[in-house]
Amino acid sequence: MAHKTLVEKESAEAPAVVARQIRANAGVLAELSARLKRCPPPFAVTIARGSSDHAATFAKYLFETKLGIATSSAAPSVFTLYKAKMRMKGALAIGISQSGASPDICEAMACARKAGAITVSFVNNPGSPLARESEYIVPLWAGEERAVAATKSYIAALAALIHLNGLWSGDRHLIGCLRRLPESLEKAAAADWSAAVKALRNINDTLVIARGYCFPAAQEAALKLKETCSIHAEAFSGAEVLHGPYRLIRKRYPVLIFTEDDTSLKSVVDVAGRMKQSGARILLACPNGAVPPKTVRELSCLALPVPASGHVLCAPLLIIQACYPMIARLALSRGRDPDFPGNLNKITETF
Repeated sequence: MAHKTLVEKESAEAPAVVARQIRANAGVLAELSARLKRCPPPFAVTIARGSSDHAATFAKYLFETKLGIATSSAAPSVFTLYKAKMRMKGALAIGISQSGASPDICEAMACARKAGAITVSFVNNPGSPLARESEYIVPLWAGEERAVAATKSYIAALAALIHLNGLWSGDRHLIGCLRRLPESLEKAAAADWSAAVKALRNINDTLVIARGYCFPAAQEAALKLKETCSIHAEAFSGAEVLHGPYRLIRKRYPVLIFTEDDTSLKSVVDVAGRMKQSGARILLACPNGAVPPKTVRELSCLALPVPASGHVLCAPLLIIQACYPMIARLALSRGRDPDFPGNLNKITETF
């Protein structure tokens, strides 16, 4: 058996992490959701960078579509560089971080708390500076993560956000699907995406396309392709890519497309069809059975298997769970070290 990278090993721990997290966080999330039901915030603000900011994008889709709470991504420099005084009384401020150590994220959270926001940190280190600046601490329970590229902590952040959303909205079906998620993640971790390694081995650039709940997974995959494989990958919404970025499409240009079985599916498949007509090579990841075999044949695409999720909100976690080991193997095939890529550190301190 080939030696497994830290990225592969750590991403494979995600199912157990999520199972542990669901049990351990039940109390704090019940308390927080009860307060949010009693005192609904007028809006929510997320504070994060990197992979954690992709999780924050997922939070935006969750809170806006399922709870009707307008959610914006904070620019930490508004607090750290420009020292702006924000009016945030009663708002919900969510900080997301693997380390909880970046000074600008911590300062932004401290300012939000002083401005009257309900502050919540989703953080892997509950003793971190970010946690100390927060009224509520939601541990990710991911354990030590040695690879520079975050994997299990990203999936853990998404699962914790789903847990909060399900309790806050009272969606019992979602909570039930969340409890079954670890089993689905195990299946996703075993999905065979080896054909994608061969298809992407010699490329220099690519696009990762998705819409809705899957768009944050596209952002995450694009970042991982950059940092571990030295591939210039950019994530775009299927609604945006037909503007300027479409000019990049040429014969055999590789496009990685993430889809889910909801109202976004048809529009994303239509984009894939248009790209196919322009000569692109389509790599399509979709929960089992959502795209009919006939459509897959018409697109002449490389279908990347993803197990059925049970709930549309869980699909992005399964897609990225299947994607992580593929990206690690792709990096190795290109002569790169996916665990410790050059020029990068595990904890990035920005001010």
